Amino acid sequence: MQQKPKIIIFLYNRLFDPLIQSNFWLYIQDFLDNEETAYTFHLVTYENPKFPLSQEEKALVEKWKIQGLEWTSLRWHQGSGLKEKFIDLFNGFRLVTRLRFQGFNHIMTLGSVAGTYAYMYAVVLRLKLFLYQFEPHSEYAVDNGMWYKESTQYKISHYLEKKSALYARTIASGTVFMEERIKNIWKSKADFIRIPTVANDKKFLFNQALRDKTRKDLGLDDDTWLLYYPGKFGDLYYKEAFAWMYKWLKEEELRLHLLIVTPHSDDEVRDIFESASVLSKDYTIVHSSYEEIHKYHFASDFAIISVPSGESKKFISNIKVGEYLCAGLPFLITKGVSEDYIYATEKDVGVVVDDFVKEDIKKAWQEIKAYLERDKKALREYCREVGLAYRGFEVLNVKFKIALDSLTNLKNFKE
Repeated sequence: MQQKPKIIIFLYNRLFDPLIQSNFWLYIQDFLDNEETAYTFHLVTYENPKFPLSQEEKALVEKWKIQGLEWTSLRWHQGSGLKEKFIDLFNGFRLVTRLRFQGFNHIMTLGSVAGTYAYMYAVVLRLKLFLYQFEPHSEYAVDNGMWYKESTQYKISHYLEKKSALYARTIASGTVFMEERIKNIWKSKADFIRIPTVANDKKFLFNQALRDKTRKDLGLDDDTWLLYYPGKFGDLYYKEAFAWMYKWLKEEELRLHLLIVTPHSDDEVRDIFESASVLSKDYTIVHSSYEEIHKYHFASDFAIISVPSGESKKFISNIKVGEYLCAGLPFLITKGVSEDYIYATEKDVGVVVDDFVKEDIKKAWQEIKAYLERDKKALREYCREVGLAYRGFEVLNVKFKIALDSLTNLKNFKE
């Protein structure tokens, strides 16, 4: 009997980070739920002591162990300095080395940071490497002013990102732009599978009763047009410019109200909006776990992607777009962000602006208003239809399985 391929799942994240559970883990859960799964997995994560597992999370872990998942958690060392990163790198290497001697000869990662760690392990230990959701993190950092192009951090990260792509057996990323770079510019011999960031479409299936209850809890009447932003401010996202964007829209239409679901403190958010002289009565701040976030999607009428344009942004595959669409929400986005801005226009599910500047936002208002005035039920159904085809689990799970076939050569890979 042929032994199942053994795959290390190497995540430089917490297991219950929403980024993992709402995206990558959907695929792994599907494998675990299949008693005849073709693979053996050993999961490696970096846990933060500040976020201990809840009782519900512990129960899930026990269920996954019964289903065959092996899991080793390492401690994440806080800080962006080389010392902290080296400790994490070294601890990961010791563990992966032990797993290599146990017969694991494939390693799969999420994101370019984990990918560069795994690349270094793979070269030394002769592992076959799968880079999932591979994007140029180093270039994002430069575009957003977090790093300088001449900095050591950028040079090392960018070098390792390219080297990992050239070494990898399989690469999955969300855009034709990354496919062009991998295949035609970097000339990587890796199998490339285009897999945009998946949305948990079952979670974001619209519920009218939950919409009504949530709007009532928020104190919003049926006539209010609710704009929606679940996310952060600063770094990779707009900050003060976001507040000005909303101020200019509010000047066009008094019926608008803004719902912000964010990990930032209320005071932080208020300071941002005060800088644009936006009144506190014109927006609502709430905080939510991932488990409850969908109710705010349902309560809203139009959503916002708050990513500034930049050369590297065409490589992004933003999870929010899939969740918005599956919940039935059209969205505002800046030009050049992923393929999402192309879908917004070509599929008639969103409004595209060059930047969050007054001229662009004022000009965009009539398009936004047109979505707000459309029949809500018909618009939701249409947006969800587009979302399922673009980011739905059933569609992308097929591609993820193809990617694992490529990594392991289990079925003589053929996309």
